[in-house]
This record gives sequence, structure tokens and C-alpha cells, in this order.
Amino acid sequence: MPELRKKVFRNLSIQTISRVISVCLWLLAVSLMMRYLGPERYGYYSIAIAFLQIFGIVADFGLYLITLQYLGVIEIEPKEKQQERIDHAMSNLFTLRFFLALIFYGLAVLLSLFFPYPPVIKIGIFILSFSLFFCTLIQFFSSFYQKMFETGKIFKGEVLGNIISLSLIALFIIFDLGFYFILLAFVLANLVNFLILFFSCKKLVHLRFSFDFSFWREIFSKIWPIGLAIALNVVYFKADTLILSFYAPPSDVGFYGAAYRIFEGFIALPLLFLGLVIPQLAKAWASREKDSSSRNASAELGRFRLIFQKSFDFLVMIAVPFVFGSIVVGFKIMELIGGPQFKVSGELFKVISLAAGLLFVGELFKQLMIVLNKQKNVLPIYFAATILALVGYFIFIPLYSYWGAAWTTVGVEFLMLLALLWYFYKQTHILPRTGFLIKSIFSSLIMFAVLSFFKNLNLFILIGLGIVLYFSILFLLKGISKEDVKKLFSNLVN
Repeated sequence: MPELRKKVFRNLSIQTISRVISVCLWLLAVSLMMRYLGPERYGYYSIAIAFLQIFGIVADFGLYLITLQYLGVIEIEPKEKQQERIDHAMSNLFTLRFFLALIFYGLAVLLSLFFPYPPVIKIGIFILSFSLFFCTLIQFFSSFYQKMFETGKIFKGEVLGNIISLSLIALFIIFDLGFYFILLAFVLANLVNFLILFFSCKKLVHLRFSFDFSFWREIFSKIWPIGLAIALNVVYFKADTLILSFYAPPSDVGFYGAAYRIFEGFIALPLLFLGLVIPQLAKAWASREKDSSSRNASAELGRFRLIFQKSFDFLVMIAVPFVFGSIVVGFKIMELIGGPQFKVSGELFKVISLAAGLLFVGELFKQLMIVLNKQKNVLPIYFAATILALVGYFIFIPLYSYWGAAWTTVGVEFLMLLALLWYFYKQTHILPRTGFLIKSIFSSLIMFAVLSFFKNLNLFILIGLGIVLYFSILFLLKGISKEDVKKLFSNLVN
């Protein structure tokens, strides 16, 4: 367990540093893009990217998560067979991912021709389909590097890709080359990122196109419930933007899409963290089932419970102050990034941050359903959430425009979290302990009160003050201890 904790801390620290650098570069690129395009043309971009992301999630069809789980289970196999199993699995999973992405993004481009969108959006969908194609393959390699605790390679590709996108966007703006060239910058950046990860991976795995159809059938038998659940999840996650585009002008979609885009950037850290711990949870659960008649079963269950609780606490530690802080500084964030023309997005960001906080924690339980191999059983929950979301969108978007979309998303994420928490407890008889959650909420409330009083200060001063306040109060409440801090620095240094 100490060795696992050391690996997780070390790789999470690398990912955190890389994520901070990448987010800064990405925010600069988005800022230039928003200021150059304005709300209307940014609305065109938001519609195009939302349209493609629906097909992108279907193209993934759960392969990202099944890769993490599969590599985790391989760890309990005999050592001499592990590399061969990894080579075989990775080659076939890469082949599946490649051709599914090719088919579904191609289908997206064709279907867009039949939608009542202006030509500028349809051409945008075509250009961005290449960007998301490479993004899908990047996610595949990221899952492998996370499992192998080689996150430095993810860092190199991501940072270089963001540098390229920022540089190209700045260059295209200087020469005023227009909307399509801005989109092309993302294509070229993701291509470079993909090539870096691909050639780095070939040094660790004998990667090739492989068509083991018996393995494919085995994978599809496991992932179809995951894929269907994810497809349903993305319908209510992305349908809001598309439905909004039918009832509101492109500028309104631009306001909503801008706030949503920043939200998507911030949710990356919890997802990266889960990429590190989910294989370990899968390994502990699989070992428990394999040794169900021995003492090891009790030990593995204890290990599973411990990793789960630490994961829950970590996500709470991020989610709660993020929500309270965003309510105070959300407007300043959007004004800094998009300029005064996107001031409406600042108000929207406050609401969307609630959905982000719920998603931070809810994603843990979504991925645990795969670890428990209960993805089929929770499909009714996803069906119900999708229907509820669509009904909400079609009722409230025509009445309240982007506000109806934002609050419906918050409500659905809250109900999803409750439903998955209930089902997780039903299967494992494990509930997360709430001591740390209560301390985190109390610390965040004090932080919120202080930041609200000094809300006219500079944004960066407010963010720094908020971080110091939150962790200081959490420390005084013994939410984190000296031992935790020592262990953190020990794991980062050693």
C-alpha cells in the first residue's frame, strides 16, 4: 500500500504540474479564440464541437475505461505472461479504437449535412472531426500511460500540443485568416500530440493493427453496457448545447458554450486522478473475487475500501472549494478569458460550477460500476437520467434559454450521483465516511465569506487567498494532518 500511495502521489504531482501548465496554455488559446471570434462565431464553434463530441463518445464506446480495467486485471496474472497479454490487448484495443473513431466521425460529418445548420457550421464540423479523431486516439494512449505510471509522457505530448495550438491561433489571428484556420490549429496540435504518444508507446508495447475477433467479441460483451451508458450520459451532457442551438441565436450558444468550455477544462484533473486509481480498485476487487474462500479476500476488501475512501476524499477536496470559489470569482474568470463581451458567461459559469462539483464526485461512482462489473445493472439509471434531462431541456430551454440548460444539467447530475451512490452501497455495503466532506464544506464556507467580502480584489489575489484559507482551515480542523503533508512531500521527493 505505501508503494502504491507513492506511485499515485508522484504521478498525480506530475499530472497536476502538467495540467496547470497545459490549462494555462489552453486558457490563453481559448481566450485569444473567444476574443477574436466573438459570441456569434464562438457559438458556431460550440455547436460544431458539441455535435462531434456525441459521436466521439460513441466512438470510444467505453474502451478508455475497459482499457484501465483490463490492464489492472492483467496485473494478477503470472509475471511471465503479463507482457504478452499487454501487447495483445493493447494492439487489439488500439485497432478497435482507430476504426470505431474513423467510422463514427465520418458518420458525423455525413449526418451534419442533413441538419438545418448554416454552411459555416457544417464545414467547421468537417475540420474539427480530424481534431477529435486524434483526440480519441490520444485518450487511448493516456489510459495506458496512467496505468503504467508513465504520466510524464502524457505531459510532453499535451504541453507541446497546447504550445502549437496557442502559437498557431496567435499567428492566424495576426494575419486575420478567419474562423476555419482557428479550427485547423486544433487539428495540427492534436496530430502532434498523438504522434508523440504513439512513438513513445511503441517503446513499451509491441503495438500493431491486430484483428483477434474472438478477443473483440469478449471486449464487446463487456463494454456494450458501458458504451450504452456512456452514450446515454453524453446525450444529456451535450444535448443541451444542440437543443439550445435550435431555440436561441448563435450568440446565446456562444455564451453558454464559453462557460461550458472552461468547465470542461477544469474537470480534467479528477479524471486524470481516477485514471491512476481505477486500475488499483479493479485489481483489489478482482483479487477479492478470485480468492473469495481465503483470508486474502478480507484483506483485498479492506484495501478496496481504503482506496475508495481516499479517492472520495480527494475528489471532495477539489470539488467543494471549486464550487464555492467559482460563485465568487466565476464572473472575473470569464471576463479575463473572453473579455466584456462574454460577461453573461461569467454568470452562467457560477451555475455550471455546481454541475462540475457534482460531476467530480459522481465520476468516481460511474467508473466503480465497471470495476464491480455491474454496468448492465445501472443502465436503467442512465436511461432515466437521459429521459429526464431531455424533457427538462425541451421544457426549460425554450422558456429560459441558457439558464434552463444550465440548471437542468445541475439537477440531473445531482440525481445521478444519488442513484449511483445508492446502487454502490447496495452492491458493496460500503458508504463513504462523511467526516472529511463536512470539514471541507465548513472550510469552503469560511473561504466563501472572506472572498465575498474582498471580491473587488484582483482575480489572482482572490484565487491565492482562497487556496491558502481553505487548506489552512482544513488543517486546523484536522481534515489534513502534519503526517499527511509529510507523506505527500515524501512521496513527491522520493
